[in-house]
Amino acid sequence: MAKTTDAAQQPAKTTEPEAEGGLSMRKLLLFGIPVFVVQLVIVYFVITRLFVPASSASLDPVAAAAMRGQGVRAPGEYAGGTSAVSIYVVKDIIVNPAGTNGTRFLLTTIGFEVSSPEARRELELKDVQLRDLLNTILTSKDMVTLSLVDQREALRQEIARKVGAMVQSGTLHNVYFSKFIIQ
Repeated sequence: MAKTTDAAQQPAKTTEPEAEGGLSMRKLLLFGIPVFVVQLVIVYFVITRLFVPASSASLDPVAAAAMRGQGVRAPGEYAGGTSAVSIYVVKDIIVNPAGTNGTRFLLTTIGFEVSSPEARRELELKDVQLRDLLNTILTSKDMVTLSLVDQREALRQEIARKVGAMVQSGTLHNVYFSKFIIQ
């Protein structure tokens, strides 16, 4: 009879696991990740507002004049003093570089700074010829040439020389790579 009274006095075991003092995976997913994302957003806004320098477009006229006095021209200002800038952008050119057998590719977007809106319109009209020329130039380069940053200037000059020969109603001033991704 003593055995029955001892069993009645012992608490019944539950089938639910007892809560441990550590973090469970569920708590981490429900609370940890959203808190982390909020912190990332806050850090992003703090850095972009406090540490990113003002663009050159926000320079006051005195600072801009001082820059020109030092030989630095404002964006779009040429040696002749004109400020007519026209940029034609060829978006998303995808090519397979030489020697890759289709296993690697280059994705690029190229901008052409020309002297006049007429020259820009001329490039627009010759878009197919321009894309063909760019494909020919870029597919002739191997991965080593394309991946070396110091070779990029030579590539710019080659493109500028060949595209500049296409433009009859103005001159080509600069070639810009706004996107240059090698995979």
